[in-house]
Amino acid sequence: MKTKVGVCLTAVALLVFVALVGRGRGQQAAASLDKLGKPAAPLKGLQWIKGGPVEIEKGSAYVVEFWATWCPPCRRSIPHLTELQRRFKDKGVTIIGISNEAADIVKPFVAGEKAGKMDYTVAIDPQGHVSNGYMGAFGIGGIPHAFIVGKDGNLAWHGHPLDGMDEVLEEVLAGQFDYVGYAKKKAAEEAEQARLVKLYGQYFAAARAGGDKAAEIGAQLVDSSDHAEMLNALAWNILTEIAKANRDLELAHRAAAKAVKLTEEKNPALLDTYALALYELGKKYVGQAVAYQKKAVALAEGDEQARQGMQKALDRYEAASVE
Repeated sequence: MKTKVGVCLTAVALLVFVALVGRGRGQQAAASLDKLGKPAAPLKGLQWIKGGPVEIEKGSAYVVEFWATWCPPCRRSIPHLTELQRRFKDKGVTIIGISNEAADIVKPFVAGEKAGKMDYTVAIDPQGHVSNGYMGAFGIGGIPHAFIVGKDGNLAWHGHPLDGMDEVLEEVLAGQFDYVGYAKKKAAEEAEQARLVKLYGQYFAAARAGGDKAAEIGAQLVDSSDHAEMLNALAWNILTEIAKANRDLELAHRAAAKAVKLTEEKNPALLDTYALALYELGKKYVGQAVAYQKKAVALAEGDEQARQGMQKALDRYEAASVE
């Protein structure tokens, strides 16, 4: 069965995706952790767009990343993957970006918009065989997502390409990466995610129904979690999906503020949410909304689609500040 790599894990959508289509994913992913330290799936059936062909061979290391042209977080990962390929090329590392899109979509993107900027191997997966061997085997449906294959030909790690992959790759190359410790950590993360997903669903069910129960659940979510993307998703969906009569602006503000603090004000998507939360609180906070939205716009350079959307929000906030 072909695994569709079709959910783009923006900070906003992550928990929504897990809640809606990832039921049981925690158990599936935890059970699949025994695949770490085992031989990586072969790169068969790929159509090579840039570089290649590549086969998994012992003595070399690989980063196999799944992405799409339409996915903003995937676009943000491209400069980082390019830097890693240049940095680790002489250490026998090959980075392969794999999309399930058609060649006539990926080729002009790589050769045109990203000409000279996507400096690593790129392929498409027409039949989904490679996607099944990696994404499907671990029960993962969201992109971008990367896998590290060590010089022994075995899977060492998987996760978001911007989530500490550099350090892991260094340890893998040095033969110092702790597979067992990582597997235990990943299982704990899955259990925590399952807890958050349950509370997240309960909160929005209660919020839409009205009453005091939502406030209690929401406070529990914000106070007990350091999951920045969940907190951001909570805030964003309160601000955009809940009817105004049932919208808890203070909770949205608390959640967004905590997410921004956890990420040290370095994530443009989270800053964008926080600015919206401030703006919705009223005239008193518009100046702060403008300041944080300016930071979001500045950090979004390199992702023109996201930057344009954030600029429109900034224009709206600046107009409100002079009314």
